[in-house]
This record gives sequence, structure tokens and C-alpha cells, in this order.
Amino acid sequence: MYSPTHFRALSRVRALTRGQQMWRAVLAFALCAGLLLPALHLAPVHAQSGPNRQLAVGDIVTAPLNADTFSQTYTLSASTGDTITLEVSTETADLNPVLTVIDQRGNRIAQDADLNTPTAATLTDISIPSSGTFFITVARGSGAEGSASGQFTLRVSGFQQIGGQTVTLDQGGIAFELAWTAAVDLNLEVRDPVGGTVHTYSPGSPSGGTLDADANTNCENLADEPSEVISWPAGQVPAGSYEVIIYYIDGCEVNGPQVFDLTTTVNDATPQSISGTLNPGQSYISRLVVNPDGGWTLNNGGVNAGLFTVSLFQNQINSAEPMALGSTVTGVLSNASPARAYSFQGTSGTAINIALEAESGSLDTFVALLGPDNTVLATNDDSGDSTNSGIERTLVADGTYTIIATRYGLNIGGTEGEYLLTLRSLEVAADLSAGDQGATETTEATGFEDTGFGDTGFGPEVTEQLTLTQGSIEVKLTWDTNADLQLQVRDPGGETVFDDNPISQSGGVLEADGNVACLETTETPTSYIYWPPNRLPNGVYEVEIWFQSACDDIRNVNFDLEVNVQGQTIIRPASQSISPGARYMITFRIGADGTTTVGTGGFFDMDNPNTLLDFDVLLAPESAIPIAYNDAVSGSITTEQPYVIYSFEGQQGDIISIAMQAQGGTLDPALYLVSSEGILLEGNDDIDTQGENRDSAIQEYPLGFTDTYYIIATHYGLIYGGTEGTYALTLIQE
Repeated sequence: MYSPTHFRALSRVRALTRGQQMWRAVLAFALCAGLLLPALHLAPVHAQSGPNRQLAVGDIVTAPLNADTFSQTYTLSASTGDTITLEVSTETADLNPVLTVIDQRGNRIAQDADLNTPTAATLTDISIPSSGTFFITVARGSGAEGSASGQFTLRVSGFQQIGGQTVTLDQGGIAFELAWTAAVDLNLEVRDPVGGTVHTYSPGSPSGGTLDADANTNCENLADEPSEVISWPAGQVPAGSYEVIIYYIDGCEVNGPQVFDLTTTVNDATPQSISGTLNPGQSYISRLVVNPDGGWTLNNGGVNAGLFTVSLFQNQINSAEPMALGSTVTGVLSNASPARAYSFQGTSGTAINIALEAESGSLDTFVALLGPDNTVLATNDDSGDSTNSGIERTLVADGTYTIIATRYGLNIGGTEGEYLLTLRSLEVAADLSAGDQGATETTEATGFEDTGFGDTGFGPEVTEQLTLTQGSIEVKLTWDTNADLQLQVRDPGGETVFDDNPISQSGGVLEADGNVACLETTETPTSYIYWPPNRLPNGVYEVEIWFQSACDDIRNVNFDLEVNVQGQTIIRPASQSISPGARYMITFRIGADGTTTVGTGGFFDMDNPNTLLDFDVLLAPESAIPIAYNDAVSGSITTEQPYVIYSFEGQQGDIISIAMQAQGGTLDPALYLVSSEGILLEGNDDIDTQGENRDSAIQEYPLGFTDTYYIIATHYGLIYGGTEGTYALTLIQE
């Protein structure tokens, strides 16, 4: 039987075979045009083996043509009704470039074989007759004969169905200005509705967008008040969704969080602005929507945490469309509908391949696979060198699985377009015996079940024998790379067991701490926390996993978590994928009679609460408790009621302070200030970041406008948190 790796190799061979068939079709059309006649005998030797480079509207590529490589072939995904323009230029007149487009059935769509224009070939406004993949070939006019050698440039422009409309802006074009006030390196990127991108490495797009300058690049020639502007000139521009991404590249010598202002104007209208805060390494996403009638809206987004949260897509999951193994479906992702869900029946031991490919517009895909219990099994943003997405996985249980087809940035993203989703079944040879996966006295740390990706080839294979002490409560974390994941458990008394506090007063013990501080790492690490058999404190336990460091291992990390109470496994979700810096949390409660209940688990980001808390739903006047300046109120937070919302009326220029102090229980407070439009203005988890004071405070914050403001009082972990207790909250006008 073949392994998944063998099948991927076989798929590549088949892809090359199809590519060779397409190339033969290109040669046939060139022959019909009276070209490449001398090359036919040499074509199998010198032609490319297949078209393996995918283009999109807005791309500009440069490549050589010579006696050894007399043609270059690319692919382009397009949809019925799209209009595409291809322009080839060269400074070498002897090349006489020939430009040909055929569809995936071998039918010629368009060709420029005019040798009277020796330095150019152009196909203008090609009307795409049907959706699919198209093959673009640039060839020397002399084919394989002759010594002509030189570079050519191919530009792809046009308008597609998603974002395919245009708008004429007579008074002024579009301008995005990013400004900040420190000598750090931020970068601005804008992706237009037709797939063009403008940023420091691509300072111009075919639709007309340009970057004026890259400020503070590489921490050189630093300015204290830098700015970057990306703009489109007055005239005709694409209508639709422009995705804006702000990257915090380097803190230079300043470091620390950085406040930025993004100001946008369209057609010389009154500018709209967004302010936010980024930490080094973070990125912020928003979008500008320009309507065909000239109307426009700047939508606030948020920090892209890179976390996939099931709760964001519960409606789609509940109405998932069925699909079968071996089938392909199409659909559209947009700002109004940023995700679609599909369900299929899976059998233990089956290896599957999921491919999500953009077909039009600016779409940058993202795909997720959920298990029968709706836990996240795998996610993928970019597959290989493209922005398409793919997952290969061996299923370990029978049941109904769910595929989420979405996009980069998820709900706050701005790319739109049609997609092609393919689900294949691959034959595997895997012995998936269930075995006893509980925490036993002796554990052989040999990694996880086969994920379907084959041998990674990173470092030596390590098998380590660990002797783990049995206990009344056992929490075990294992993962599959040299990375440092931190396991910590907060007990019902509020004390946390982790590497800096390995023994708690309640009896919790950290016995194994895999890859801690990246010292003596292994590819099969284990972390283990237990309570002795004679200790079983009742109350809520909060289990947290933090991706602390990659330890120079660049591979994706998947972890397994298992919790046993009194010999019974109560938590064992399917393997989870985790990104650097990400945090995962789940809780369980032990009753006075020894019974256990398990809470919902998932990833969370305290700097970006709107990934879990839907501000549009929560921030309603009728559901908020009104308070006024100098009021002091009290309340409680529990696992069943993880947040309380207050509202107050603020005036432009008011300077306010908000404090949330725990009064009882184990409560670890967190506090957020949000505008009536759902824009996160400020937040705080701990007053003392060293952990001495876990209370929260927003101090001396100036209000920028007269409005209704909202205060969200919650706890660490947001909807997944486990601390409970009473609090006092004060709102002061300074």
C-alpha cells in the first residue's frame, strides 16, 4: 500500500503529465499559426515540463527566453465574464515574442503571433468564456532555432467578477495614509479588488496603485514621525473591497507597543480615520469598500491574531452543505459572506486531501478541518508559494467532518472572490489501533498519529521513555516539534502550576516540562501536571497552553492534550494546530461529590477580544448597564457569565479612568473600552504585568468624540476563562 507521501508524489507526476498535454496543445496552435516549425523536433527536450506557475490579476513577472528555454508557461484562474489583458515587452528585438492563451480543454482563447512588433505582444480585453484554469505561454518567434536570448516582462491586468466593476473618481482618487510617532518600522499594504497588491516589495499595481515611500525600512534613516501613503490617481479605479494590512516589522531601538493612525479619503471627500495599537510582530487588518456609485466606507477591523475560532462560524457549521469524497464544489466568499461550511462522512484510517483555490477577484483563501466533535483538526492559510490553501490529514475516527472555506483575516479580512474546493480520498497504510491513551505509569513519547504529511526530515528521530506519576488529576500535553509549549493549570484556589511555580499549596506538581527554555529539546516532548491520589480539590481548573518559542524549529506544531480525573479521561480533543504566541484554554469543574463537567475550549487573544466577543451583538443599549462618571458598581464573573457590559455617555475631550478590582473568589479581571461603532479603544488585563496585581485599569484615557461608550468587564481567557468571583468597578472623570 502507498503512504500519503507516495500519493503526493504520484499527484505531482499526474500534474506534470497534464501540463505536458497542455504544452502540446500550445505547440499545436503555434504550428497552426505558422510558428515554431523548426522547433517541433526539439520541443520535448527544451520545452518546460509543464505550467507550474500561477498568476493573478495584478502580477508582473520577468523571465528569460533563449535556445535552451524557448518558452515560458503560466496558469491563470478566471471566471465567465472576466476581462483580462496580457502585455509582453522585451528590449531584445530578436525575441519576437508570441503570446498564446488556451483553456484547460486545449481550446485557443486568444493569440498574438504578429512578428511585425518584435519587442511586444499584447492581448487586450480578453473576454473569458467559461470559468476555469487558463494557460498563458510566451515563446520566441523562432521557436527552438536561432541564438536570440533575452528577458521579457509579462503584465496581467483586467477586471474580474468579484470586484469587477469600476468607478470614476473625478475629484480625486483613493489615498491611504499610515502615520505613527516613533522611530520603529511599520509597513503598509493594500490589496485591491482585482487581486493587485501594493507594498514595499511591489510598489505599484496594474490598477494604478502606488506606494510613495517605505519609511524607517530596515531601521535605517529613522524618522520620529514617519508616514507611508498608498494611492490611486483620479479617474477610473476598481470598485469593491480594498484590504488594508499594517505590519509592525521591527521595534528598532525603541520597541514596545506603537499607536498608529490610518487615514483614508476617496474622491477628495472628508477623510475617515482609524487608530490602533500594535506590538512588534503583529499585523492589523481593515478594509475600504468603494461602491460603483462612488459611495465608500472605511471598516474597522482588528489585530490579526492568526487564530481560527469555531464559535465565529457556528451558523455556517449548523447549515453545512454536504459533499462527498472525490467531489469538487464552487462558491463565492465576500465581506457579506466570508465563510462557507461543507460536511462529509469520514472513516477512520482514510487519508484525505483538501484543496481550496481562488478562482477570481482578490481572494486569499484559508481552510480549516473540524472533527466530528467540531474541534479544530488542522488549518492552512498558504500552501506552498501560493495564497491557495490545502490540508492533508489521516482521519482517526468515524463520523461527520466539516470543512470551513474562508479567507485570510477571516471575518475582518477584505479579499473577495470565487473559489474551487476539492476533497479527495487517498489510500493509506496505517495501523490506527486505539490503544490505551490514558496517563499511565510509563509513557513512551513517540509523537502523534500519522497526520498525512509524511516524514518532515527535520532533525533526528527521538524516542524518550518518561515515567509519570499517577494521580487523582493528570494533565498531559504532548506535541511534535522542538518548540517550547508552556502548560499551566490554575487550581480552584487561584494558584497556577507552571514552570515558575512547579508545586502549588493544593498539591499540584509539574513533573515534566518539555523543551523548556529551548534547552535539550526533543521532537517528542511531554509536559505533565498531576495532583496526588489523596488530593482532589473541588472547584474549577483552568488549563492553558501557550506557544512560548519555536526554538528555531520552523515546522507547524500540533499538540495533544489529555486530562484524567480519578482514572477517567474527561478531556482528549483531537490534535490541535497552534501558532507562535498563540494561547489555548479549556476548563473543567470537580464537584463536591467528585463528579466532573468540562467547559468549552479554544484559542483566545486578550489583545483582540473581538475574535471571540461579537461586538455588533453585545454592544446594544438595551443589554448594557448604564453608569455615570464617578459611579462605583459591583458585579460577578463566572464561567456561565464570563462578561458584564456597561454603557456611559462621554464628551469629546473628557479624560477618564476605569478600574476593575477583584473582591472575592479567584477572579482574574480584564477590562475593555469600546466605542458605539464597535471599535476597541483600550484594554487592560493586569495592572502589574509581572503578576503581582491581577486587577485591571484603564488610566487617563482621552475620549476622541462625543458618543455612547461601552465597558466590558470580563476575566482572563474571555469566554474560555475559568476564574470566578466578585468585583468592584469605578468610572472616574479626571
